[in-house]
Amino acid sequence: MNRVEDLPEGLRDDLSTKTVMVIDNGLFVEIAKTLSKSFHRTLYYCRWEGAFPRSNQYVIGQGIEGIERVHNIFEYIDEVDLFCFPDIYDGQLQLHLESLGKLVFGGRMGEEMELYRHAMKEHMKKVGLYVTNYEIVTGVDNLIDYLKQHPNVFVKQNITRGDFETFHSKNYLLIEPVIEELSHKLGAIRHTKEFIVEDAYDNAVETGMDCYSINGKYPSRTLAGIEVKDCGYCGKMVNYSKLPECITDFNDKMASTMEDFGYKGFFSTEIRVSKKLPPYMVDMCSRAGSPPNELYQLMYKNLAEIIWYGAKGILIDPITEHKYGVECLIHSAWSDMNWQAISFPKKYRDNIKLRNACVVNGRYYCAPQSSGLVEMGAVVTTGNTLKEAIDEMHKIAETIEGHYIDIKLDSLDKAQEEFEKLKEMNIDILGA
Repeated sequence: MNRVEDLPEGLRDDLSTKTVMVIDNGLFVEIAKTLSKSFHRTLYYCRWEGAFPRSNQYVIGQGIEGIERVHNIFEYIDEVDLFCFPDIYDGQLQLHLESLGKLVFGGRMGEEMELYRHAMKEHMKKVGLYVTNYEIVTGVDNLIDYLKQHPNVFVKQNITRGDFETFHSKNYLLIEPVIEELSHKLGAIRHTKEFIVEDAYDNAVETGMDCYSINGKYPSRTLAGIEVKDCGYCGKMVNYSKLPECITDFNDKMASTMEDFGYKGFFSTEIRVSKKLPPYMVDMCSRAGSPPNELYQLMYKNLAEIIWYGAKGILIDPITEHKYGVECLIHSAWSDMNWQAISFPKKYRDNIKLRNACVVNGRYYCAPQSSGLVEMGAVVTTGNTLKEAIDEMHKIAETIEGHYIDIKLDSLDKAQEEFEKLKEMNIDILGA
């Protein structure tokens, strides 16, 4: 196990004397709060600039305990010992800060593995990974023709995540209203927009790993589990060496790519497993996955050390108190377009992880983003058994209040059903 106490004395640092800046787009403000417990000073920057900036972005992080909301990176650059990037789109900035001699925790240009899906698929083929059939379709009209002829596919895109989320087209008649709305939303570029249309897996189970890589190396212990898309997650701390090959094969074959990027950051994989086809890594998440980054903020007792030493190129394994962890996302259709107030007992603050959060007059809010996403945060719990973690989840969820919020507790049952399906294929993650 890689531990700080095993490092030579000259390599150990006192984080309580250091300053960290988290650079984010609003989704990971809670990571800054978590790090503030270990660092002397924690600065938080969320991109807000534009021709007509709005308060919605300007106030994210404001009033959150333990952190200082700042509105300019370079005003503080000489004061910062470590820059942490839990999200993507800042690869070049990470390289620039690194060239200035700053410690940087992030994926650097490894963000391209997520942003350029077509190129990633071709690279995966080169390193010997299985890639399911897909087509590049240009323009909405051509997409319509393709979907009419090809049922049961996923529609994805590159780079601009805000245009639309990946969606499943079981058949064109069911998805037609979505395409009509998307065409209107894209406007003039509807004729030139590129779509990646990928064959769907039938009767497949999606699993994966939620981890971090330091120059192509991975910790000896990690969190692995099942995500119910945008609803919840069940996971367990496992020994990397005991994980099934269907999960680790991607990591092993991409290790040299990670090293080439100088990757020092979080990542998550989505691997579909079925009885008919080889395991397939669907989409790379070159950032802190959501879920379950909210969970490992609670689960990893040494998250600050993982990030600090990882930025130095030193791999540190996570230290955990409990084996199991679960996460349920908090949904609210109201929160996307409106200021969402939320209340909960103070004793559960570490279990509540909010997106785009701020505190105004002593009250927690999630600032509206008008992104079309209903996920406003998550509840996370841990336990020495899965049941213990789930029981704690139900207890805490009952205490949370807010207009129109829905905590996706049923996702935990669905995740357990998926674990059973994996067992039928002789894949036992919880037994690893």
